[in-house]
Formats: sequence, C-alpha cells, structure tokens
Amino acid sequence: RRGVVNDTTDGHVALLDQVFSSKKETGTSRSKSTSTKGTATTISHRTRFLWFPYRHNFLFFSFYFFIMASNIGKAAAAGAVAMTGENTIVPECPVQPLASYHNPDVCLTKPSRPSQGLPGRKAIYDALTATGNGASMIPNMQTVVCPLEVQSLENPSAIRGFDTTWIVENTSSSPVVVAWVVNGIEYSPFEADKSAMDDPKAILKPGEWTSVPTFESFVYHVREIEEDGNAGKVVLQHRAGMVPIGNPHDYPCDASLPDVEPFDPNTGVRKQGFQRTATHPVRPCNTIDIGFRNQVGCPIHMYWANQLSGPEVPEEGFNCGEKFKFHLGTKPAPQDFMWDWNSMTKYEGSYIGHTFVAPFARDPNVVI
Repeated sequence: RRGVVNDTTDGHVALLDQVFSSKKETGTSRSKSTSTKGTATTISHRTRFLWFPYRHNFLFFSFYFFIMASNIGKAAAAGAVAMTGENTIVPECPVQPLASYHNPDVCLTKPSRPSQGLPGRKAIYDALTATGNGASMIPNMQTVVCPLEVQSLENPSAIRGFDTTWIVENTSSSPVVVAWVVNGIEYSPFEADKSAMDDPKAILKPGEWTSVPTFESFVYHVREIEEDGNAGKVVLQHRAGMVPIGNPHDYPCDASLPDVEPFDPNTGVRKQGFQRTATHPVRPCNTIDIGFRNQVGCPIHMYWANQLSGPEVPEEGFNCGEKFKFHLGTKPAPQDFMWDWNSMTKYEGSYIGHTFVAPFARDPNVVI
C-alpha cells in the first residue's frame, strides 16, 4: 500500500487511531528517486501527510480515514503564499462531484442524520463548555482490523461527544453484521432494543455499505457471519472520536512562541485568508462531522487541498492552491473550545474524498 502511514501497534494501516501522536508509526517520504521509511529527509520539496476520508480495501471492508504521504509539488509554494495572504500562484484545487455515499437519495434509503446534525447538537456544545474541559475528555478515534485478541475500546473516563456519521462497506465475499457495543454487550446500531443479528439493517451482504449515525466515544464491532448463519469472529473494532494530529518526525516545536490571532488593525476582524468557511444551511447527505485535535505541541494550520475521485493518491501530489480551513492552537479548554483561535480542537464537516494538509502555523514549509 504505497504512501500509507502504518501503525504497527494495532496492526492496522493509517486508520486515525493515535497514528499521529504515536512514535511507533512509520512514514514514506518521496523525493523523485529517493525513498526512505520512518525518517525525515532533506529534500528540495516538502512531503505532505494528507488526511482524507477515502475508500480502500482492508481485508473485509472499506474504511474512510487514512493518512497518505505524497509529494505535494507546487502546492507547497501555494501553501506558503496562502500563509502570507497573497494571491495564489497555482490554480485553485478542483472541486469534484461528491462520492455516491453523499447522493441525496441515499438519505432516503439508509440511516442518516439531519442535514445540520441532530437537534441536540447545541446542547452538547453547551454542556461541554460548561464542564470547563471543552472536548478534552472526548476520546480519540480508534480502529482495529482483524484483532488477534479483542480488547475493549470502551473508555470509562470518556464522555460522549458530538453526533457524526460512520460509513462502513463490506468488500468481502461473506456477509457481516455491524453491532454497537455498550458495556461489552452488542446491540443493533439502529435499534437499541434489538440484537444486531435480529436487525436486517445491521447486516451487510458482500458489496453493500451503510451509514451509521453515531456519537464520539461510541464503540462498534463488525463480525463475519458464518455459513450456518451465526455471528462469527470480530473482524473490526471501531471507536468514533477525535482525529489526533501529532508530530511523527519530531520536527522542532517551540510551544513558548506566541500564538497571535491575525486581526486586521483597520477592521478589527480576522484577516482575509484566515477566516472560517461559513456552514451552508443545507449540507449534503451523510456529512461527516469531524473533530480535529492538535497533539503536536505548537500551533498548526489546516488546509483543504483537493477532493479525490480516483482509486489512488497521485505520485506527484496536487498542483493546486490550498485553502485555509482552520487554525489549531495549544489550549485544551479555552473559553470557547470550538471557535477560539488558540483552541487545540476544531470541527469540520467533511465528505469521502476530502483531503487536508497540516503545516506548522509559524512555517508553512514544514508539514507534519
């Protein structure tokens, strides 16, 4: 699997567990004819680690949270220009049609959330703010594929976070069943008073996929269904949660430097180029609300780089200008954990195929 960051701890590939923060992961760096693993190299252009939900086969399934390593080429210069607020020097990144998982008719036939999320989303935000801890007690996302020994992903100290959507597809030749795990007991993810095997919506035949409305901290098992019709071994464990971003190559990071919000002195508002994108009043079907957590130790920016539509990440990256999406500071629980500039957590609505890059805020030429 070229260009994929591997986490050897859980035996899974590039699923957003704690892959950013763990020092056990290995990466692939490309510089034309040079390829090294697990180390940062001095090259004439920077290698970017891209985050995007995308389709890929993992034994029995397709999952959609991967970290890809790819030479971004001219987009590196575009990112540096974007940091200064100047005009981009390369074309804007293309906007491809959304993947079929987000077609309007999908939400008429599969379990789904309302366009703007569940009605209680504001209440969750208020409750998290009132604790004074913000989103710091929401666990990180974790996925284990084909565990040799099933160990619980439930975290007694974790709190329930925001609603989101999990998309899972069965690409095997055998049917599987998706189950919600509560205190070690498996239930249907769609009807809590049923067992997963008793709910037809929880069973995926080969080639089928489903969308699971869920909350951060919720845990799921996917089991293979045996020939006799009974639930077999667990082939996947998944916990919905925050996407952690760390510093796998240990680039120098000075947390003592000030993290100043870029205000325009003439208008008193944040400078153009560093503003959040307004949320559209009607979002596409199966919008995936993702929380990002900065575990680097110093401020970073997040840019939207592209929207992939093909089966592979291009060798030479994306020759297009990146767009600023949000800033991740270092404060775990500021006054407003979702919107304050210096907050280490931010949320973004995303879709299958969206690609993001994360450079240091102080230096866009260093992409972590």
